[in-house]
Amino acid sequence: MNETFVPAAEVFRGNHVESLHFAAVAVVDREGELIASLGAPDLVTFSRSSLKPFQALPTVMRGFPDRFGLAEHHLALICASHSGEERHVRAAREILAAIDAKESHLQCGVHVPLIFRDNELPIPARSTFTAIYNNCSGKHSGMLALSRILGQPFENYLEIQSPLQRLIRAQVAQTLGIEPNDMIHGIDGCSVPNYAVPLKALALGYARLASSVGPKPRTDDECHEACRRIAGAMRAHPEMVSGEGRFDLALAQATNGRAISKAGGEAVECIGIPERGWGIAVKIADGTARAIAPVVIGILRQLDLLSKDEYAALAKLAEPTLTNHRGIEIGKIRMVGELRKLR
Repeated sequence: MNETFVPAAEVFRGNHVESLHFAAVAVVDREGELIASLGAPDLVTFSRSSLKPFQALPTVMRGFPDRFGLAEHHLALICASHSGEERHVRAAREILAAIDAKESHLQCGVHVPLIFRDNELPIPARSTFTAIYNNCSGKHSGMLALSRILGQPFENYLEIQSPLQRLIRAQVAQTLGIEPNDMIHGIDGCSVPNYAVPLKALALGYARLASSVGPKPRTDDECHEACRRIAGAMRAHPEMVSGEGRFDLALAQATNGRAISKAGGEAVECIGIPERGWGIAVKIADGTARAIAPVVIGILRQLDLLSKDEYAALAKLAEPTLTNHRGIEIGKIRMVGELRKLR
């Protein structure tokens, strides 16, 4: 077994390495067989928002979005960590209206929309934000939709032992190929139950998403059609899954949907590659998101998954420039980890 985390990205000040980010990576095929790794592919880590496509599976398996007269971009939103842009807020409100729910039913809490942080925009004076602007309001709206389908009260949709959360936990475990009791329970930033699982299991989930729309689709899973619809929505509407200035959107745009990606808190990132039926799961040890783009792009290059044109479109993210408060260039971040390839 490799060390748990290994050096993955160097942070330069001038020409001297000032800091070092460690990571663990698992790359698997649709059968869960390990293709490549960095550090320990069996590392158990909280999935955070990378779990959202799988938390949405029970909702989609029971007819969302068609059951409520909604569209594919609404499906993408319930898998999203959105930026609180107008299109995101509008779509979340449309979901709530369709299921006869109110914004007050959302239990995700309130924060400043990510569009301001990720694009270095000033927050307008006297701004007032509500839970609908929370990056997880789409996921919560989807869970309220499932509550409506199941005939359950909106008030307890976050309770770990509620019928809704038990259903989600069982489906997540099945899709990731693990036992429900082996998933370590925690509470996410938006108050939804979240689970720590092996990186290999997270990678398998994304391999199954990717396989559902790839040239050799996996068809023996009960939830195959739901995976196909979720993957299709995320590929068709990446602007709903994240937002302007976000790495997930940049990767989707650069690859024209050849990569399905989803970030999670504390520097988790997962990618599905439909043309190969592969899944990739990445965890940066110190939880620093600035290392994600260089490491992920470096991994994709090492696996020959980026064309020259695609890499050129991502070059500024692959080796981002660091500036000080006067805008003076003072350094950069560079991927240094080498994958251990098994095939």
